[in-house]
Amino acid sequence: MTKPRTPTIVVAGAGLSGLCAAVSAREAGARVVLLEKGSRQDVGGNAAFSGGLFLFCYDGPDDLTSVTEDFEPGLKADRIEAPPYTRQAYAAELMAMSGGRAEPRLVDELAERSLDTVRWLAAKGVRFTFNRTLGAAVRDGVLHIPPGQVLTCVGEGMSRGFEVIRPLLAYAERIGVEIRWSAPLMEVEVERGGGRVTGAVVGDGGETVPADAVVIAAGGFQGSRELRREYLGPQWETARLRGTRLATGDGIQAALRAGADKAGAWTSCHSAAVDPTQPSPQRSEASPPFPLHGFWLGVLVNRDGERFVDEGPGPWVRNYSKMGKAIMRQPGCEAYEIFDQRTAAKVADEFAGAAVPIVAHTVPELAERIGVPADRLAHTLKTFNNACPAGDGATEDGTREERGTAALTPPKSRWASPLDRPPFVAYHAVAGLTFTFGGLRIDPDGRALGADGTPVPGLYAAGEAVGGLFYGDYPGGAALMRAAVFGRAAGHTAATETEPASRPA
Repeated sequence: MTKPRTPTIVVAGAGLSGLCAAVSAREAGARVVLLEKGSRQDVGGNAAFSGGLFLFCYDGPDDLTSVTEDFEPGLKADRIEAPPYTRQAYAAELMAMSGGRAEPRLVDELAERSLDTVRWLAAKGVRFTFNRTLGAAVRDGVLHIPPGQVLTCVGEGMSRGFEVIRPLLAYAERIGVEIRWSAPLMEVEVERGGGRVTGAVVGDGGETVPADAVVIAAGGFQGSRELRREYLGPQWETARLRGTRLATGDGIQAALRAGADKAGAWTSCHSAAVDPTQPSPQRSEASPPFPLHGFWLGVLVNRDGERFVDEGPGPWVRNYSKMGKAIMRQPGCEAYEIFDQRTAAKVADEFAGAAVPIVAHTVPELAERIGVPADRLAHTLKTFNNACPAGDGATEDGTREERGTAALTPPKSRWASPLDRPPFVAYHAVAGLTFTFGGLRIDPDGRALGADGTPVPGLYAAGEAVGGLFYGDYPGGAALMRAAVFGRAAGHTAATETEPASRPA
C-alpha cells in the first residue's frame, strides 16, 4: 500500500518573485526549499533596492482603499476621486511602451491578476501608501488620484522596496518554507532524454536537492560583466549597478541547459539616470544610487552642451527607466540635468536624494563648472527657452503638463518652461543599470516553455528571469507587479500540477 508523497518544490532566488513563489507553493501544500545565492543580508534581490512601486488595475476608490488606508502627510482628505484604471488600459499602456512586442497573454494576465495580487501581498503584511510624487494631490478637500496611480510600500526613499521583502520573508519562515542561504543554483537536473525535472544542483560542492519541480526566480544578468558585454554592448561592461550584484544569469543559464527557450529583449534593460558618486548597493537594507528623476523639470545636456532626449514625453514614472540608456549613447556616457529656480527646490526635495548640486549664477559659470563648452550651452539654453510657450501659461514651479516646446529637436513634449531664473543648478548623471529585459519564455501560469512552445516538465520561472513583457521601456510599478503576479502563479502551478512519486507506506 502506498500513500501520496508531499511534492517538493525548489525555488531559486529569495527576491520578490522567489518569495511569492515559495509562499504560494507552500500555501498550496508543497514542501518548499528556497535557495538564496547570497547571505541573509542579501535577501530581496532587486526589489529590496527599488522604490516599492506597484502598478495595478482598479475600478475606483473602493478598490484602492481595499489595499490601504495609509496616506502620506498632507494627502488625507474628506473624499477620494479615482477614475478607473482598467485592465484594458493597463494592457494597452504596456503594449504601447513595448512597441507592440510584449507577449499578449502575459500582458493580459498581469493586468487581470494585479489587483488581487496586491491584496494578497497586503494580507501577508506588506503595507502600502499613497505617494504625492506619483501624482496624488489634495485639492479643495478631495484627494485626486490619477488613472494608473502607483501605490508604494510604506518606508523611506529608495529603501521602500525592502519593506515588501521584510514581511514576506517573515511570513515564509512562519509557514514553514525552508530557506538555505549561500546556496546558489548551479544546474537543474532532468531525467535522461529530456524528461521532467528531478532536482537542483546547489553550490560548488555539487549537492543535489531532489525536487518534483524547480522555479527559477534568480533574476536577470545585470551582475555579469561578461553577459552585459555580450548582449547589451561593450559600453555596459563597466556600467554602475543599481540592482543586486548577485543576479549574474546563473538561473537563466541553468534553465536554458534544461531545455527552456529564450524570450524578450536580451539587448535592452532598465537604466535610470543616477549620481555617479553614489556607490552600488551591497546589503539589501542599503539604498541604491538614487535615481535622478527630476529630468522632466529641466533639461538634459551631454558633455558637448547639447540636448539629446525629450525630457517630458509623459509622467516621469513612465519614462525614468529609459533615461540611463539615452545617457549611455552620449559622449563619455555622461550627462547633466539642469534646472533654474523655478524647480530647483522641488528637485532637491523629491528627486535628487543625496546628490550634491552644482550651482552657478550665470550660464558661462555653469558651463565652466560642469566642463562643457560655454558657447554651445548658451546656444542650447537660448534655443530651448525660445521654444517654450510664452505668456500667462507659465507657472511658478514649471510643472504645467500641457506645456510643450515648438519647433525644437528633440522636443520637450510636456512641462516646458524656460530656464531663465538664476542661480542655475546642475546634477551630474550617468546610467545606473537596474535589471535586464531578456530571460526565459513562460506561459501565463509560470511554466517554462521550450523552443517548440510546450512546457518543460517540472520547470517554472518568474520575475526578472523571465522575458517577453518589457522591451524598450515599461510603466513604473509594473516590474514589481510582474514579479509578484508571476511568482505567485509559478509557485501555485508547480505545487498543484506536480505528480510526486509514491513510496511504501
